[in-house]
Amino acid sequence: SHYPTDYFSSVPDFLANLSRADKHDIVYVGGHRHNVDNTSTWNTSPNQNWVVGGGGGWSCDGPSQGFLVVTIDADYNMHTTPELVDYNICCPPPSAAAE
Repeated sequence: SHYPTDYFSSVPDFLANLSRADKHDIVYVGGHRHNVDNTSTWNTSPNQNWVVGGGGGWSCDGPSQGFLVVTIDADYNMHTTPELVDYNICCPPPSAAAE
């Protein structure tokens, strides 16, 4: 989705369904903000959700810039690994970017 889970507080049934563990593990991935984290989002445990808009360029909304790798093992379990880059390379100070 384009939006992370904290944008859906007005749709509690949607968030409740993302928190269900009776079918499979759910990994919800949203963007919109320019950061990679699973702490600024609405808690959907026991499942996971991430905001994955990091990488510099347009904007940097936090220190975690990069992308998310999701792997699926032989038992169909999903594992998430954020791959982060140096914040100062992605998001140089304005004075350095203007040079």
